[in-house]
Amino acid sequence: MSEPSKKLSDPRQLLEGYLDYYREEILRKLDGFPEPEVSRVPTGWTPAAMLKHLAYVERRWFQWDFAGEQVADHMGDRDEEGALVATESLEELKDVYLAACERSRQIVARAQLSDVASQIGRFQPPKEPPTLGWIMFHVLEEYMRHAGHLDIARELAEN
Repeated sequence: MSEPSKKLSDPRQLLEGYLDYYREEILRKLDGFPEPEVSRVPTGWTPAAMLKHLAYVERRWFQWDFAGEQVADHMGDRDEEGALVATESLEELKDVYLAACERSRQIVARAQLSDVASQIGRFQPPKEPPTLGWIMFHVLEEYMRHAGHLDIARELAEN
């Protein structure tokens, strides 16, 4: 998948296009990653744990926060100290990740960028809930940052 067309000007099409582009980019960066369950950084996170984290990012922001759906263990990507963890194989995590991305697309398809998040998740009163457009932009920013983290981890793994 390539970046969205440079001719796009519609904010919704740009956000949806770039989210899908970076969702695919994460999988491309993990494809053929040597030992994705092994950490190469001082914090101890692994590329597999990063994929699990991104599946939970999708669940937290789109399902729980925006749509107000009940999400079991919305922080299941972290241990008691808040570190990213994964005990599942990369293949298992890919299935979880792809399902979370698909559910997010379904939620986004039913809403407007100006729609406000539910007050079920993190934005219970008196917190001000963000709009869907804000959430999509925030999640996109998180994807871009983590794609860079995977670039560094891959470089460390190959040297």
